[in-house]
Amino acid sequence: MSLPKLKCQNNVIAVNELTKKQVIGKLPKRPRDANKGTFGKVLVFAGSENYPGAAYLACEAVYRVGAGLVTLATIPEVKIIVSRKLPEVTFLSSSESFKKLKEFDVVLLGPGLGQSKQSINLIYRLLKEKLPKIIIDGDGLNLLSRIEKWWDKLGDETILTPHPGEMFRLTGLSIEQIQSDRENIAKQFAKKWNKIIVLKGANTVIVSPGRGVTVAPFANPLLATAGTGDVLSGAIAGFTAQGLKLLDAAACGVYIHGLAGETLKERFGNTGLLASDLLLVLPKVIKQLSSY
Repeated sequence: MSLPKLKCQNNVIAVNELTKKQVIGKLPKRPRDANKGTFGKVLVFAGSENYPGAAYLACEAVYRVGAGLVTLATIPEVKIIVSRKLPEVTFLSSSESFKKLKEFDVVLLGPGLGQSKQSINLIYRLLKEKLPKIIIDGDGLNLLSRIEKWWDKLGDETILTPHPGEMFRLTGLSIEQIQSDRENIAKQFAKKWNKIIVLKGANTVIVSPGRGVTVAPFANPLLATAGTGDVLSGAIAGFTAQGLKLLDAAACGVYIHGLAGETLKERFGNTGLLASDLLLVLPKVIKQLSSY
């Protein structure tokens, strides 16, 4: 893949391709004497009456990339569904979770959260808390877009994972504008917001404020289906919990998610994937990369 150089405010910035070698060097170590605490704790705010599956996909992805403990803060209806699919998850109510925020290494906010009054109140309350590292996806981003200067209310250790539609709501730019200049726009808003941005889509863009632009080598229509973004956000949260710096966790999550999609493309072709098909492939891809 040949990546262009882009002009940004009269400066030429390099666009770097995310490579296998880079990711191999960042993968978390797995010591033999480890316990579940070694690999971190993730608190997930996700799921709603209409989108319970998003919570399941995100939570399992956290586990499948190696995190030690996942706790889901959600409504009772989602708790019942997820506990049947994934008994390894522990649960808290949203009110209980605020008392225990400091016990977690990272928060994942937004997959399938919905935009109810309850979800809006949750966002406002979280913005008043001293949060650990946080990854915000899906409806977490949609709800943030309603809040004036939301970026000033979030800490710097934040990753935003918008698809073009969510980026439209956050920026006010049209989807056509975003898609025609993905790298420059992601860089511009990473700087404005002082947040890491993972702009999803074909050749996902990863940008950290003050850093260059990194582009994933994967453009796979098989991944253009509901729920794959929930798996990606869970993977990034899982790597963050294991001690990776946020930018490294984003790189590992994006690459391993993309490579899992390429692996499944050999089986399915360009259509027919369920997001849940990715889950068991994630650890296989990590094993493959770890063997180099």
